Amino acid sequence: IQMVENGQNYDLSFKTPTSSFKNFLGVIPGQYAGNLKTVQTTGDFTVVGFAKGMLTDTTIPTFNIDISSKNASFKYPDLPKSVTNIMIDTKIINESGLLKDTYVNLDQLSFRIDQDVFDVKANVKNITENPLIDAALKGTINLSNVSKAYPVKLTTPLSGILKADVVTKFDMASIDKSQYENVKNSGTITITGFKYTDEDKKIYTINKAEAQFNPSTINLKQLDVTTGKTDLQVNGILENFYGFLFKDQEIQGNFNLKSNQIVVNDFMSKTTEKANEKTTVEEAIKVPKFLNITLNASANTVVYDNLNLKNVSGKLLVKNETVTLQNVKTNIFNGLITANGSVSTKSKIPTFDMTLGLNGVDIQQSFTQLEMLKKIAPIAGIINGKLNSTINLNGNLDAKEMTPDLKTLTGDLFGQLLSTTVNASNSELLTSLSNNIKFIDLNKINFNDLKTQLTFKDGKVNVKPFDLKYQDIKVTVGGSHGFDQSMNYDLKFNVPVKYLGTEVSSLLAKLSPSEAGKLENVPVNAAVSG
Repeated sequence: IQMVENGQNYDLSFKTPTSSFKNFLGVIPGQYAGNLKTVQTTGDFTVVGFAKGMLTDTTIPTFNIDISSKNASFKYPDLPKSVTNIMIDTKIINESGLLKDTYVNLDQLSFRIDQDVFDVKANVKNITENPLIDAALKGTINLSNVSKAYPVKLTTPLSGILKADVVTKFDMASIDKSQYENVKNSGTITITGFKYTDEDKKIYTINKAEAQFNPSTINLKQLDVTTGKTDLQVNGILENFYGFLFKDQEIQGNFNLKSNQIVVNDFMSKTTEKANEKTTVEEAIKVPKFLNITLNASANTVVYDNLNLKNVSGKLLVKNETVTLQNVKTNIFNGLITANGSVSTKSKIPTFDMTLGLNGVDIQQSFTQLEMLKKIAPIAGIINGKLNSTINLNGNLDAKEMTPDLKTLTGDLFGQLLSTTVNASNSELLTSLSNNIKFIDLNKINFNDLKTQLTFKDGKVNVKPFDLKYQDIKVTVGGSHGFDQSMNYDLKFNVPVKYLGTEVSSLLAKLSPSEAGKLENVPVNAAVSG
């Protein structure tokens, strides 16, 4: 190397001092290559090349680096498998002295483990300005053989068969500009019997996955996954994969998901606290910013906590860190619940805005098993019957559990009760009321076709006055209660005199006939608080 006025003048040549294939393994860092002293190799591995010319601000030396291996193999003595038929033919070349003209020809990289052969070819040109990439992958790998032939350290063993036959040709400028007509892709990749175990020892099995590559899209023809008691079958189209892979753009797609059963707990991570640690770091759940997908989903059963949702279907749109639900339906509580709305994690505190439709649901089940409904209308738990209702609600979500923060809940509920009866004896409130109002049997109040409307905000529920009928007694009920179980209600009874007993009758007897005739009904007001 000669120092000259405008740079450096190179005239170098180099080559590996021996041709043993251990030269190749020696390039790999020691923690990944194992004990090279005991490994058995056949065949050769050589690197030969030169660099000649000026290195300046605008030029580089011309060079040619030839990396070659012919019919090589290696075997570690403490592993059962060997890697054979290793062929490497790679050239890195610059003939002009301009950096942009450097190109890489990976004419062959192939190997065999047992009967499985994998082969890669690639060509990269115009590296610095607009890289042109032309590559092909073809072959089969039994993933369980990887750790049997090479000393790779895996926390859990790999399994499954990977098959690839893919050709791709594109330039990076076309990817940047989303000019996918210039991208030439074809072929398929499949994997079967792949098992993955996460840190909670949960096993995910990809029974089969098949992806077909096209110029602008990837067609996920089949994805069959099981974990725990959950099964998932997915297919659909993935778009802008290369923009996501190379340019940090959003990934787009349209998918269909079917399942016989989804157990939500199968996907939940367990949190454990280590001894002697005073603090633990917990990550909030976030909708990924890079996702822009539509998912049409249907499942026979979805198990969520203590709830068994049947015949679940609907559309989910994931975009801009928000999940939008469209016409989501499920059979539960002997009726039908629909949901439309959105959940967003764009801000530090996740938010939701949802409209729920309840059609013929069992009142007692829904208002005792769903914590949110229990807070909105705790008294509903003692009513037997069915409910049609529309509930509009919004608020914040717990960032870790993604459950509604009831203190922030705002909205309204309009409901219609059907075929209802009351279990007054199950309520301390109604039992106390019955003891103080002798002219009504609360168990016999007619709630059929009753329509109610209420609003809730800041932990307080306001009930718009509504009318009840008991025989020929009209009852008007209105007031409020809080999520803290406090209440303040007014009950107005329009009671015929005949129900008020002898004490009232004797008082009325002291009136003149004309005055008594004006008092067919007596208003009775009751305040209920506590």
